[in-house]
Amino acid sequence: MTKIIFDATAQAGVRALISAGWGGLGSVSIPPHIFILGNVPHDWLFAEERVSAVVHHGGAGTTAVGLAKGRPTVVVPFFGDQGFWGAMIHKAGAGPQPIPHKELGVENLRDAIKFAVSPPAKQAAGRMADQIQNEDGVLRGVESFYRHLPLLNMRCDLDPERLAVWWSTEHCLKLSAFAAQALSDAKLLKMDTLDLHRSKDYDTQKQISDPVTGGAGAIFWTITHYYASIAEIF
Repeated sequence: MTKIIFDATAQAGVRALISAGWGGLGSVSIPPHIFILGNVPHDWLFAEERVSAVVHHGGAGTTAVGLAKGRPTVVVPFFGDQGFWGAMIHKAGAGPQPIPHKELGVENLRDAIKFAVSPPAKQAAGRMADQIQNEDGVLRGVESFYRHLPLLNMRCDLDPERLAVWWSTEHCLKLSAFAAQALSDAKLLKMDTLDLHRSKDYDTQKQISDPVTGGAGAIFWTITHYYASIAEIF
């Protein structure tokens, strides 16, 4: 990867600041257009046009800082949501399509860097920076949180201002604690007939989706527990 970076930046005709730990550079000959950095705060490095563009793995934190400072971004995703952020940057015009790290080569990295330092990419990144600076992120986050709540399934059917915590199969009603107690006191229902109401269930255990996966899982479980079970005998 080190040679890819050196060659791609040379062919793109740019100078590059490279984090020493980013690609495991080791003891290599450093070309004149490369400067190796130690630990530098991203919010300082990306500000005031100290750099023309940034190339990184696409982590949410690094991506946010780069875009907030108006830096066109090349994303080389390794896992998780990194590819998503790269795709969103490309969609906004502030960077090229993300390059999966296994597909990284001199040619595609060179072309990506050339795109990132182009006027259209700089303009798009500038627009994103302006939007970020002018947006009330806390307010938008709170609004998004409430917008995605399943309110119809959270409210008591008898008193919508209260949270439903019980489900009555007999009456087909979602009930708040207050409503359930009031109905119980009025002898209209029995508390032991109620079930806990869940507005949304989350599956926290990965389920087996096909016979092959199930068989492989059973074999793996047998192998991993075989020796431990023998040891317990003694």
